[in-house]
Amino acid sequence: MTFSRKEQLTNLEKESIYDLLVIGGGVVGSATLAMASSEGLNSILLEKNDFASGASSRSTKLLHGGIRYLPQLQFRLVRESLQEQKILDNLLGKLYKPLQLLAPIYRNDGFADIPKIFQNNFFAPKAFKLGLVLYDWLGTRKKDKKHKNISVNETTKLLPLLKRKNLKKSFIFGDAQTDDSKLVMTLLRNAVEEYKATAINYIEIIDISKNENIYEVEYSDKISLKTYKLQVKKIIAATGVHDLPGTYQKKSSKMKYSGGAHLVLKGDPLKLQSNAVLLPKTEDDRIMFAIPWLGNTIIGTTDTKTFSGTLDRPFADENDRDYLVRHVKKYFEIDELTYISSWSGIRALLDSSSNSTKSISRGHFVNLIETGFVQIAGGKLTGFRLISQEALQRVFNKEFDLKKLKFVDDIVNLSDIYNEDQFDFTVKHYCVAKPTDYLLRRTHISWFSKNGALKSLKRITNKYYSNSQYEESYQELLEEGLIS
Repeated sequence: MTFSRKEQLTNLEKESIYDLLVIGGGVVGSATLAMASSEGLNSILLEKNDFASGASSRSTKLLHGGIRYLPQLQFRLVRESLQEQKILDNLLGKLYKPLQLLAPIYRNDGFADIPKIFQNNFFAPKAFKLGLVLYDWLGTRKKDKKHKNISVNETTKLLPLLKRKNLKKSFIFGDAQTDDSKLVMTLLRNAVEEYKATAINYIEIIDISKNENIYEVEYSDKISLKTYKLQVKKIIAATGVHDLPGTYQKKSSKMKYSGGAHLVLKGDPLKLQSNAVLLPKTEDDRIMFAIPWLGNTIIGTTDTKTFSGTLDRPFADENDRDYLVRHVKKYFEIDELTYISSWSGIRALLDSSSNSTKSISRGHFVNLIETGFVQIAGGKLTGFRLISQEALQRVFNKEFDLKKLKFVDDIVNLSDIYNEDQFDFTVKHYCVAKPTDYLLRRTHISWFSKNGALKSLKRITNKYYSNSQYEESYQELLEEGLIS
């Protein structure tokens, strides 16, 4: 069985009842499907838009340990994430990439995540140093993996465009990054082609009802516009920022939203030289990242209370983009900064009394809706395996774990230049249903091209789709802010 939408729909028609329905095709839902199906459960995943179209393609691409959560005393979460890095390194192959982060300390700047009492010039370096010592200890890191102090001159050698004025010293420590949307697609392909699961995009669940021990699920195919029903025994909802469907909406976990805007810069204009940078403090007391990614550079920040667009399709507006450019210029000797694209992501955080999203726990919560039905809430990218594992063990009396991923090279090696053979391959093995699935989430063609790669879109629709699909895809790229 191949992971094509046509074959997945055919497979759905053959099944009378599933052991498990996973709602939501982000990284947690996809890992849940992979683990469940690898243990022999007849499992299906339904996603109302495209796979990874939510937060799981809009992150900062970091599988980080969460050093910025230490001042919030979230030691358990940080330790869990650091230990998880070691496991993911073995499971994800080339989708796990070690990353060296440099944290510069400036006079009169402090560090945004350090408590205010430690923000002065005397305490800030010592507080950050203490945090890194604790980070290494929680991660049980060997000597060659531990953080290092570096001088101003050494900092300049590593990052020649980083401003020297008021720079006191820097620290270097290790973390990791991934390609989030390709990770999702690899998890799904493993579930489908290795373990015989079913996964279908553009399927919206309208309602769920329960009859004794069986759930009846009414759903709509958003492409054919037809409505169907299926039966399942258990449900795990990994719905991110969205409520549960239909009559279960009122039982949804209470969430707050945290936004994050990002820019893609062409090449390496900041001369990061493969190093990532943790920029210490913005004007509204946040931190920023500058990260090398696939030959280009990502500039990003998190913890914004507001966002532009919709929950399904947020975007970085002009204020977001100006904010990011302004702060890059604060720390780098660069007069002009041009970007080729931008995105915004929204993640769900557990609701709390705090008004600040950055102070809300990044831990996850498995909400028992009723026996046999759970909803996953909160969490961060690094913990996706553990979150999925816990959810499965809440509804099944079995042990679950993620097996080493196959097919990693296939998706990592996809070119960011359109060609017909590659497109055909993604339709067959990565469930491409629309041109933008390929341009935005199986590859980075639209993110790495001016005007969202409209020329490539035209070539695809001329060969494979109708003019109406061109117009729909054009509108999606426009709403993403990729077309000027």
